[in-house]
Amino acid sequence: MTRQMAILLIAVAIFAGVAYGGYQLGFWREDFLMLAAAPRFEGNPSKNAMEPIVMGAQRIRAEARVVPVRSVELSMPIEGVVQEVFVREGEHVTAGQLLLKLKDTRQRMLVAQAQAALNRARAALSLLEAGPRPEEIAQLEAALAAAEANYAKLADGLTPGAIAAAEAKLAQAQADYRLLTVGADPQELIEANANLELAQAQLNQASAAYNKVRGNPDVGMTEEALALQQATANYNAAKARVELLQGGARPELAASAAAAVRVAQAELDTLKQAQPGELAEAAALVEQARAALEFGKSGARAEEIAVAQGDVDIAIAQLQDALVGVAETELRAPFDGVITALDIDQGEAVTPDLPVLQLADLSAWRIETLDLSEIDVATIRPGDPVDITFDALPDLSLRGKVVHIRPVGENSNAAPISGAISPGDTPLSEQVSGDIVYRVVIDPETHAEQLLWNMTALVDFGSRR
Repeated sequence: MTRQMAILLIAVAIFAGVAYGGYQLGFWREDFLMLAAAPRFEGNPSKNAMEPIVMGAQRIRAEARVVPVRSVELSMPIEGVVQEVFVREGEHVTAGQLLLKLKDTRQRMLVAQAQAALNRARAALSLLEAGPRPEEIAQLEAALAAAEANYAKLADGLTPGAIAAAEAKLAQAQADYRLLTVGADPQELIEANANLELAQAQLNQASAAYNKVRGNPDVGMTEEALALQQATANYNAAKARVELLQGGARPELAASAAAAVRVAQAELDTLKQAQPGELAEAAALVEQARAALEFGKSGARAEEIAVAQGDVDIAIAQLQDALVGVAETELRAPFDGVITALDIDQGEAVTPDLPVLQLADLSAWRIETLDLSEIDVATIRPGDPVDITFDALPDLSLRGKVVHIRPVGENSNAAPISGAISPGDTPLSEQVSGDIVYRVVIDPETHAEQLLWNMTALVDFGSRR
């Protein structure tokens, strides 16, 4: 009996030790850690009965992985062909450094077109703001004068007596031409001298009348002034005819007389062909030329300048869009780090939004749990201290602090390890099995250079509250 009692006591002690060890490793729930008292044996009950063995509160441990403090999978926003890759896997890069470049011939052509459109829009705006140049105003004034002269000529043709006057002018020109080419008739010379004397007398009479009113401020508008002008013109014409008759036929005078005949004939023909409809058309041309001159002098309207400014704004936006297109052919580092994965080479085609490389900041590490259950995570708070050990580095133990608890649980069968370049890169052996788990992020208090990405860690959160 004594030997049986000893064996039973040894068995109970071994069971208690195994249970306590399992509890310390987190394998036993609290309701399995209370051992019932050993059965009573015959004999002295006070000696045979064992006191209940009460275990301590359960400790919370979770498997974890080492991850960088920051990492990102980079892709191109557009499709294209790789022109050059500027980095290698494992290379340290700085923020803003050019990592990869696509061919950008088409994008740069669009930039050149947009720049040309902007230059043209700005030039049009400058022209409107500057207003018309003096030479442009002079051209408009000349056009108006020509239109008015044409209208006056047509209007004269429709005036009573205009054709008769033109015929008389033509007859005189023809007579002058005959005089120069054939010779003067003595009777014509006598008549010309008589006309000159008469013109001289009329001029003297008109001059005397004009002298009487020349002190008048409006003397230029008086009948005396008009009579003096007419008398002077008649005298000059009579004198010129006498000189012409006395001068004989000189070649240059004959040529001039022939030209005068042609001009007089053309004027007569124009007057005979003039119609009322042509006069109305000429009047419209005068109004059109006058409106163009007034518009040119007034400059551009505010509405026209606003439209031109809008064209400039549109051109600027198009240029900026074209420059964005060039920038999209470049892939630059968003932060300082190390190229941890590179899956592209020169000459290869790139698909938009498909990761081509991975960048990570390995200057500091974080620990992310993989299998923390909803029961355990409910007792953990940000700021809680933890102890961290590593399977590959048994001599390394770090203290850390909880910095973040992801508020959404994950199905443990589909929870990938942080940092895989794509979900398909995570092998099934590295996926957590179970129900719902929560990811807790921990910052170690010290940086350990010997740590590597995705090393296995064990995080001890202490006893459950």
